[in-house]
Amino acid sequence: MTQFYEWLSIPFGYVIHYLYLILFHNYWAALFMLVVIVKLILMPSTISQQRSSAKQVRLQPKVNRIRAKYSTGGQMTREQQMKIQQETQELYRREGYSAMSGGCLPMLIQLPIMMGLYGVVYTPLSQVLRIPQTAIDAAAAALKIDASAGGRALRTVEIDLLSKINESNMPAVLSDYAKDVLHIKNQFTFLGAELSQRPEIKSISLLWLIPVAAFLASLLSAIPMFLKQRQTNPEMAKNPTMGCMTFLPSLMSLWFCFMFPAAVGVYWVMSSLMTFVTTMILNYTHSPQKVIATQMVDETVQRRAREKSVKQMHSYTEQAT
Repeated sequence: MTQFYEWLSIPFGYVIHYLYLILFHNYWAALFMLVVIVKLILMPSTISQQRSSAKQVRLQPKVNRIRAKYSTGGQMTREQQMKIQQETQELYRREGYSAMSGGCLPMLIQLPIMMGLYGVVYTPLSQVLRIPQTAIDAAAAALKIDASAGGRALRTVEIDLLSKINESNMPAVLSDYAKDVLHIKNQFTFLGAELSQRPEIKSISLLWLIPVAAFLASLLSAIPMFLKQRQTNPEMAKNPTMGCMTFLPSLMSLWFCFMFPAAVGVYWVMSSLMTFVTTMILNYTHSPQKVIATQMVDETVQRRAREKSVKQMHSYTEQAT
């Protein structure tokens, strides 16, 4: 598993290294640009989700009619539920709609990218400064940091190094990189607080602002999705589980940011804000109304092409006879 994490972080490591050089050795600017690039790479998948959501909106009245057909006003029997499921699946098959294209599949595509990004956030010395891993391990041993705990891509050894290292205790093995290490260490501060440290739940500090910001940023990106789901399926809006599933990731981001170094929380804030921005842009450029209109035009063109083809076949048959 450790090698898998390392493999995922390799391409992102090269990208953030060159972004760091281009952006005047500003680590957070490089990380932000990396988040932007990743969002652009995922844009086709996000647009596919928008189109799938729009198609679901279009099919929802037909699904509602199927439900009304077997609904008797009381609790539905297992047989009624099976009938509804069968006819709904048949409707989706005829219309060429797949729930996977709007749900699980895009998430499966994004998962390895997210894991690779986390690997980069946890390893600024090896990925950004390109310091050999042997030198990092030797420096960790010199400062009595356990370099064997956890997988290399997700362990906090390098962030722990940034927290403990300074000009006076710089290990000899890092002497050639001392200037760069101290430069990037200075960027791991927020109003005097060390972003390499983990916010403590039991001790209120400035680092608490990071989990709170991550929660609010995640909530900001969750609200448009919640409203879209209500529009897509009004019946589900009556189910309290829908709200819980929508806003649960925001609560999880708050909790996780107390479990990891604050630097990871900063990345979480960046990612959530970019998700919100892309959602707003796509809600305008690929709104359900616009996508449905485009789909209807495409279907009309395809239907007329099929009708034209059938007429030509009839014409050829009549000429042949």
